[in-house]
Amino acid sequence: MSSKVREVKPPSDTSGLDELVAEELPAAAPAGRDRAVPGGRSRGPGTIVVHLVEHRQSLTANDLGPNGDVVLDLLSRAARLTADDCRRLEKEASWRWGLLALAPAGLSMPVARTVALVRGSGDNRSDAIVALEAEVAAIMHDWSRKRTRSLLSTCISNAGLAILTRDLIDAETFEVLFRPWREVMHH
Repeated sequence: MSSKVREVKPPSDTSGLDELVAEELPAAAPAGRDRAVPGGRSRGPGTIVVHLVEHRQSLTANDLGPNGDVVLDLLSRAARLTADDCRRLEKEASWRWGLLALAPAGLSMPVARTVALVRGSGDNRSDAIVALEAEVAAIMHDWSRKRTRSLLSTCISNAGLAILTRDLIDAETFEVLFRPWREVMHH
């Protein structure tokens, strides 16, 4: 058996990092055991298989600021979206944000998002914003091959951000960020 190994220095702060676990498969697998790997290749005797083990702590309402319980509810619903919900959210977001971005008097989605991010950061909610974005990324990762659409991710993230900063932003900014979610999920 041959292998190439490169020494990698660990980072000084390893908290919150995922873990790689390597295991060497026995030379002879038990009878009937599948020896195929996901790529379609067969495992040979003495093959080393590496697994990524994710360590995610559950979010709490306190992690997401004063509106954390509502944000958690939104994230829970987002994790259970159907394929039809996803298509409708993308269509609604595309229409609303595309239309508003072209209207000179209207507030565009990027401007509304920036306003919410700046006000949230200014009110010491940066950690809550990072936690929200990480949870949305985790939801999208869990869907991996089924739903990897950036507009959908942005829609979920913007709705969560609107709720997270609701007490800091004006009604128009909230409406621009939250409306696609409300139009699809509350009907």
